[in-house]
Amino acid sequence: MHKPSLQEQLKKKILIMDGAMGTMLQRANLTADDFGGEEYEGCNENLNITAPSVIEHIHLEYLKAGADIIETNTFGATSIVLADYDLEEKAYELNKIAVEIAREAADRMSTPEWPRYVAGAMGPTTKTLSVTGGSTFENMIEAYEEQARGLIDGGADLLLLETSQDMLNVKAGFIGIEKASKKTGIKLPLIVSGTIEPMGTTLAGQSIEAFYISLEHMKPLAVGLNCATGPEFMQDHIRSLSGLASTAVSCYPNAGLPDEEGQYHETPESLARKLEGFAKEGWLNIVGGCCGTTPEHIQAIAESVKDYKPRNYEGNSLHKVSGIEPLIYDDPTLRPIMVGERTNVIGSRKFKRLIAEGKFEEAAEIGRAQVKGGAHVIDICLADPDREEMQDVENFIKELVKKIKVPLVIDSTDEKVIEKALTYSQGKAIINSINLEDGEERFEAIAPLVHRYGAAVVVGTIDEEGMGVSAERKLEIAKRSHDLLVNKYNIPPQDLIFDPSSSLSGQGMSNTSGLQRQR
Repeated sequence: MHKPSLQEQLKKKILIMDGAMGTMLQRANLTADDFGGEEYEGCNENLNITAPSVIEHIHLEYLKAGADIIETNTFGATSIVLADYDLEEKAYELNKIAVEIAREAADRMSTPEWPRYVAGAMGPTTKTLSVTGGSTFENMIEAYEEQARGLIDGGADLLLLETSQDMLNVKAGFIGIEKASKKTGIKLPLIVSGTIEPMGTTLAGQSIEAFYISLEHMKPLAVGLNCATGPEFMQDHIRSLSGLASTAVSCYPNAGLPDEEGQYHETPESLARKLEGFAKEGWLNIVGGCCGTTPEHIQAIAESVKDYKPRNYEGNSLHKVSGIEPLIYDDPTLRPIMVGERTNVIGSRKFKRLIAEGKFEEAAEIGRAQVKGGAHVIDICLADPDREEMQDVENFIKELVKKIKVPLVIDSTDEKVIEKALTYSQGKAIINSINLEDGEERFEAIAPLVHRYGAAVVVGTIDEEGMGVSAERKLEIAKRSHDLLVNKYNIPPQDLIFDPSSSLSGQGMSNTSGLQRQR
């Protein structure tokens, strides 16, 4: 039987995601024996091995309630989380088995007219790289790669990075998924779902707009919100996301905010009514429930949105970067973009001295002062021939990202240093800069970083024959660079910032924005 792809189904209807796994497991009144012994009690993922029929029953309940997509019981199935139960060695196996259980249920309920899909659920782990630490970017990539391999090998239809609280975790997750795709030879659609806290940002501080801009390079099938709050708190964020995203939009909230006893108070009817409001506005492509929701909630939601058309979405070509906050720089009132350049060892004696003395926190204050003085982005350059650039970048950027919310401009000739800096940037940074001085060598080195981490890039008007001096020559070099970067290296044209002078300023081609130094 031909199973329509998720992309096809998304065009036909608002797809229904299932509800909470944890809530249903609590309903099942399991004993320590069900978990495989007292030491594993509370490790829901171990139930994939010790009580698979319980998990399958929950999947079937949600499918009967009208779910198009069911999530595997793998929210905490990375080695990082499983280590709390000394089960890290079982990470791959638990993920693979979880998909097989869900696959069996989904296939049993699928028909040619109504296909069902299995989403490999990947939670945020118990560590946040930007907030609590406790892991490294590299360890996080490894843990996510192992989880993704298990989910792919088990036969998932898509992967779901959900309840995302920190964009650095998401970026590590994405790189891990890419590595797993390469190893298995299977590339699955990806959905990224963030969690906005009641204060209006992710735990690590990003607004929904900055969150979306920071992950757009991942080319996800859908971006959305889940967990944290009930639907009311999500309304403004889902509206903003729906206006900005050139992907599908998903929304699966908790059944309201839990009270002191951890009870959720949204009934199936009240939750469905509120989510129907989102569908009516044309904001949704995928909808379901998170903590506190049950098959009754999913049935009510499915019924309430069935007559609404899914949201239309197509690509936009806005010029945008982000830090903790977004910077959409098509706005003519913003020009020129002010670049704070005092956090540059070449441009500031004071900054160079503070770095040499190891006063990284004080050095970061210079960046904060520049933002206060009106800088839209902060240029970071630590290329001092008398010092170790890699180490200085790492020590400095750790402090800087605690103090500023604007996007970073990573200024280095060493791509390894650029990559290290990008592993500390939650946002979509700007790489400064590349040109054709050594032919395509620099394009080849930097393009993979743009695709891996997401970034805009400053392109100089220099080629093998030297710097373009006349306007015609600059335009000729810029056009050649543009065509190579867009057509050969697949970098979106809106992520190119042309610099027709030797310094970082001026008005570029292709509607790129002017950049002005702020010293």
